[in-house]
Amino acid sequence: MVKGGFFPVLKHSLKNSVLIEKPRLNAQIAMDKKLFMDIFLLMIGGACTALQGAVNGSLSININGGFSAWLSFAIGSFLLFIFFIIDTRGGKTINWKNSLKTAPWWSWFGGIPGAAFVLFITLFIPYRGSAVVSGITICAQMVTSLFVDSFAFFGCNHRPATIPRLFGTALLIAGVLMVALG
Repeated sequence: MVKGGFFPVLKHSLKNSVLIEKPRLNAQIAMDKKLFMDIFLLMIGGACTALQGAVNGSLSININGGFSAWLSFAIGSFLLFIFFIIDTRGGKTINWKNSLKTAPWWSWFGGIPGAAFVLFITLFIPYRGSAVVSGITICAQMVTSLFVDSFAFFGCNHRPATIPRLFGTALLIAGVLMVALG
């Protein structure tokens, strides 16, 4: 990983990346129990995202959008703190000094886009609908993720935007348009 902050990483990523690559015909995915468990847990996470937006949107109608988003983050933060305490034995398994030295400055601010996401879905779901808002955010996530993977931003592994990946994203966008306009 390139040190020195976001802009040197961006310069390095742009210089050493390939945006579109030929599909790898012999690429295989190892089908094992861990893969199925990962898929299962990610599906639960996706369902929770849709439910969170609908629940927060309902509260925003009755109280306020900002408060609803804040409450969602407060409850989520409390639950994540409990998980953190259990997972790290109260923080004892983390080398704090090393983490503070080695983690890029921008890695500590991941909550900002998360807060924006929660606020926007809370404000828009009540009058746009859960399917439309979720579909648009999923499309935005997919397009952004393709850029992140293609340029290996933020320390992610480099995965070029192959023709099948671009085609799949286009199909996703087309499907969301059908849901939004139908």
